[in-house]
Order: sequence, then structure tokens, then C-alpha cells
Amino acid sequence: MAEKFDLVVVGGGPGGYPAAIRAAQLGLNVALVEADKLGGECTNYGCIPTKAMIKAAEAVTAAALLPFIKGRPDYDFKDLMEWVTDFSKRISQGVEYLLKGYGVELVRGRARIEAPGFLSVDGDRLRYEKLVVSVGTSPAFPRGLEPDGSVVHDNRSILGLRRKPGSMLIIGGGYIGVEYAAAMARLGVEVHLVEALDRILPLMDKDFSRIVERHLKKLGVKIYTGTIVEEMKRGEASIAATLKGGNSIEADIALVATGRRPNTAGLGLERIGVRLNGKGYITVNDGMETSAPGVYAAGDVAGPPLLAHKAFLQAVVAAERAAGDESAAYDAKAVPQVVYTEPEIASTGFTLEEARKQGIDAEEKRLPLGSLARVSMEGCSDCFAKIVYERSSKAVLGFHIAAPHASEIIAAATLAIEMGATLEDIALTIHPHPTVSEALKEAAELALERPIHFLLKRK
Repeated sequence: MAEKFDLVVVGGGPGGYPAAIRAAQLGLNVALVEADKLGGECTNYGCIPTKAMIKAAEAVTAAALLPFIKGRPDYDFKDLMEWVTDFSKRISQGVEYLLKGYGVELVRGRARIEAPGFLSVDGDRLRYEKLVVSVGTSPAFPRGLEPDGSVVHDNRSILGLRRKPGSMLIIGGGYIGVEYAAAMARLGVEVHLVEALDRILPLMDKDFSRIVERHLKKLGVKIYTGTIVEEMKRGEASIAATLKGGNSIEADIALVATGRRPNTAGLGLERIGVRLNGKGYITVNDGMETSAPGVYAAGDVAGPPLLAHKAFLQAVVAAERAAGDESAAYDAKAVPQVVYTEPEIASTGFTLEEARKQGIDAEEKRLPLGSLARVSMEGCSDCFAKIVYERSSKAVLGFHIAAPHASEIIAAATLAIEMGATLEDIALTIHPHPTVSEALKEAAELALERPIHFLLKRK
């Protein structure tokens, strides 16, 4: 191992390994330190395994939704979960392959900063010229709801299930909670979903909350909003929860999905003057630079939104700054967010309310998508899209959609916002037919008051 590196990256998740790869591409001598599995939370416990699980659950039930298919296909829950785990392992191995291919020195162990320019990894000492911190976040729990990995789980231990539960309590109605609720319900599990605020997906558009709630209820999910779990008793193979207000729930297992906390404690950041905000996240500028010279942070540890694709770009910016490119900056106008429910929901750019709070004279048009052939074919009669735009210039400011495959088309709307596209630009762009992507074009045409496949009522 080299005594000194141009750049050391601490953390091998989406905010770390892209930084190591990009820095190596730029000619830096790079080491990456990882204490757990490469790929971080996303690859091993979050976006990759959950989407694999959702894919498997959809495959189990999709055929049965067609009126000419009789019966429900059999499946083995243990085999399904092992397939999910194996898929995540393959992605993690792919990260290691890339790092080795680019000549990044992989150091296994837990890092701790000793002093400016020095850190230890399980007793071994490394010297660095520049440092990228990308240590991510961990699940956070209310007191009394801590996971035990047996009957009470977090998003990590739940992936170790090999026996299908008959019933399940999910605490937390954010994107993790609703994704697991949908997947488990599709797999035949009785699901109870509890959210403290007055609606599920409380940080997203209210119309998203409503459509996801309707579809979850169609799957048999029992939803309790505006309440909390006051007490939870644990047995050897079950839990009994008492909700505020008196309701009680008995289930085989519970999943606690109530939030995240940054992994900054114990890293030694205070020894080099890295400033944290009130919630423990590292404070950075648009170059991903911290308050300590030559030290950068990227990904979840740099604060919300906690999204892998946001971390990818931040990691590249941090690496380019570390390599001396002072023009590199994280200045995204739009960061897409997706929840992989049924239907998928995706959002990018401003909502109408957010745009107006910025002082923008903004308008919004809402387009029902039942008339789109592909959406109708997928069986979503209540799907919709919203397009937000500036009234005078017609510049697109935001796009929000609930539809099958929404995750696959939201990047086009994000690109439009980043490039300053107008409604006219989108309306004159040919979209393939029949696809869900037509929702973007149709919404733009509606905003221009010249829709082709939607009947515009005469004034």
C-alpha cells in the first residue's frame, strides 16, 4: 500500500465510489476505505434490493390481474428473498470490479481521522493530500421501537427474512414504508401501515398520497394515519402494538421505517475542523467542499435529499474539485425523486407552491392519463401528470407524474428543466407511441391549450 495518496475516499457507497473512479480517471493516486459492503446503503439495503423485491412481487401477481388468467402463480418466498440478496451481491461485486479496473486501492476497515492529512484504518495509518467523506446514513428509531432482527426489523435486517410472515406492521409511511407495504401485500402478506402525520408520503404532493393510498387499499393494506405506536410488546414469533387512540395490531413481524441519521459520530471530523449542521450532516458549498481545507463530502452525509443519484453527481464534483478543477459545481436545478409503488410516482423540479414561494409567476396544468393508450393498457385509470411552468416565458419548472414506468421518463423532464426548455419545446418533440413518455408532451400541449388526445372544454 502506498504511504501517501493524492485522494482518500471514506465510504464506498454512491457518494464515494464514483468519486474514487473519477479521481483515478483524472490521474490521481486514490484509495477508498470501506468497512462494510461496496455500494453502500443503496446497493446492499436500499434502492437495489427493494426494487428487486418489488420486481419479484409484481411478477408474482401481474398475470393474475389480467381477466383471462385464472388463478395465482405459486412461488417460494425463501427463493425469492435469496434471489433479491444475490442480485444485490452481484451489483456490489460490479463496484469492486470497476474500482480495481481503474486502479483504486481498496482498503477494508473502519476509518478514523487522526489529524489533518492522516487517518487510521483499524490501526493502519494512511496519509492523504485530499479527502472525500461519504459515510452515508443509518436507520433511526423512536425509543422502544429499536429493531432486534427477529420480530422487529429495520430496512437492513428485513432482507434476511427467509420465511414469509402471515402479517406485518410497518411503522412509517414514507417511501420505504409504502414500497415495502406494496411489495409484501402483493406477496400475500397482511399489511398494517402506521404513519404519524395526516397522510402517507407526507413530504410529497397530496395527490401522490391520495393515489398511492387508494392503490395500497386495493391490495388490502390497512392504513392508519395521524397516529403513532405508543407501545409494542414482543413475543418469540409475534408483536402486539398499541396505537395512540386505542387501536391495537397483532402481527408476525414489524418493520420500523421512521427516518435516517448521518454516520458522522466517531469519525474524528472535529479534529480537522469539519463543520456539521444541527442534525449532524456535514456542511458543504456547491463544490462539495467542507469547512476544512482539502476535505470534501458527498452523498447522504452532506444532507437531504437522501438519494443515490444525487450522490453520484456530488461525488463526481468532489473528485473534480480535488483534482484542481475549480469550475466543478453541484448546481442542479432539478433532482428527480421516485417512489416505486403501484403506480410509480416521480417528481422533479418545483411544485406550484414551491415556485410561487420563490416569487415566480407560475402556473400548473393537471392531465388525467387514462386516455393514453399505454397507461390504459397498464390498467391505471386514475393516473395523472402535472406540469409547472412560468406564465410569461412558458419555461418548464417542474413535472410530477403518477403512472406505470414513471421512473423511466422523469429524466426527460429533468433534462428539459436543466436546459431551460419551454412548453413549446416539449410539445414539438416527437415522443414514441404508445408509451407513458407521451404524458410529458400531452401535458405541455394541455398547458398551451391545444391538446390532441384530451378534450379541452370550451369556455
